[in-house]
Amino acid sequence: MTNSFLHSSLWIEPWRDLITEENGHDPRSRYVERYWLGVVGPTAGWLMRHVAHEFDKTPEGFELSVPDIALQLGISPKAGPRGGLHRTLHRLVMFRLAAEGHAGFAIRRRLPLLNNAQLRRLPEHLQRSHSSHYPMPMSAASAGLN
Repeated sequence: MTNSFLHSSLWIEPWRDLITEENGHDPRSRYVERYWLGVVGPTAGWLMRHVAHEFDKTPEGFELSVPDIALQLGISPKAGPRGGLHRTLHRLVMFRLAAEGHAGFAIRRRLPLLNNAQLRRLPEHLQRSHSSHYPMPMSAASAGLN
C-alpha cells in the first residue's frame, strides 16, 4: 500500500463491477453479517457498512476522515502502516473487496458470494447453511472447483 495513509482523509469511490453490483449482497445485509464477517473480521465489516451508508448519500464517492472513522470503529487513529485503518483497508484489499488507486480506494458497494476457500474458514454449521441457501453454480461444480 502506498503513502495515502499519510493524509488525514482518503478519497473513497465505488468499485464498479456490474456483475457483483447486480447479484451481490449489500454490506448491511444478513448474508454479509452471517458469512462475510467471519472471513474479513468485525472492523472490516463495520467499515464496509459505514461506506455503504456514505454511498447512499454520495454515490460517486466521498472524503473519509482517517482519524474520525478510526475512532468511530474503535481502532488506532495513527497514520501509516501501523494504523488501524491501514490494516483494515489492507484486509479489504486482500479479500478483493477494495482496491487502492491513485486518489484513494475503490470499495465494493455489494459483496459477492463467498468462494470455496473463504467458505472453508467458517465453522461447519455456517458452511452447511451457506451450501443449502447458496448452492454452487453448475459450471463451477462441473469444472471440479468444489
